Amino acid sequence: MKIGEFAKQHISSILDHCDQTDHSEILNLLDPKYSKERFGLSFPFCKQADLIKVSESKRYWTPVYLVRGQRVRVTSQWFAWQFEKLETYLKSKNISTTPVSLLVSAPRSLEKSPGRSNSRYRGNAIGNAQNLFIRNILSNLGLESFNESDWTSTKSYFENKCAYCGILAELAIEHVIPINKEKLGEHRLGNIVPSCKACNDSKADKDFREFLGEDVATINKIEEYMDSRNYVPLERNEQMKLILNMAHKEVASLAERYITIINELFAQSANSSRAPQSEA
Repeated sequence: MKIGEFAKQHISSILDHCDQTDHSEILNLLDPKYSKERFGLSFPFCKQADLIKVSESKRYWTPVYLVRGQRVRVTSQWFAWQFEKLETYLKSKNISTTPVSLLVSAPRSLEKSPGRSNSRYRGNAIGNAQNLFIRNILSNLGLESFNESDWTSTKSYFENKCAYCGILAELAIEHVIPINKEKLGEHRLGNIVPSCKACNDSKADKDFREFLGEDVATINKIEEYMDSRNYVPLERNEQMKLILNMAHKEVASLAERYITIINELFAQSANSSRAPQSEA
């Protein structure tokens, strides 16, 4: 389970605690400094719904909760390293939870693939094809078009500097939200920024907010750029994640099907060549 899902599961319990047990706690959860200290958040745990600006709406989940007369929305800006902080908070408030060790998914390297056992050193893993397939889908959604001139305008928006560190360097196209089935980034103008090689390599498959951490000013600038290009991230679209997970599995099944067909064909050919020839 990811940290966002873990946090979502406990929102009601945390806010019920504020409503029924610790009435002043909601004021703490609205305080950015308290949220930073307790959870490591760059934004308050929750914020009054009517105070959330359009430009910062993406930082908060959509549902509105009524707590002690306050209508609030809870921040969606959670990262894996905050698991322990959130669990510690829940325990300190006697809010029941499941140990993090039971919630974190097994590392990808430990996952076992069913079927064939012909593991080969430096072989072409099916995961490469699966990821490219998902990338292709996400890169072609919708009807948006942009050209080199638009890319030049994007570089100008960031003063022809790296959008992350601000240095003058050779710049490459970088997707602020990675294009994969977990982050759901797209190859749209609003999701690409200029990046130097060092930042591009360091960021890898991190979300730009995760990569930038406490650099709120740079996060704000990138979010303002995304808004200026009318880019609405898919990152919390659970239906889209479900569809892409299905597509991801189908690629592996399709490859396995054809490998089986061809292997059986080779086996039949080999058996035929070994069969004794009848005497004339």
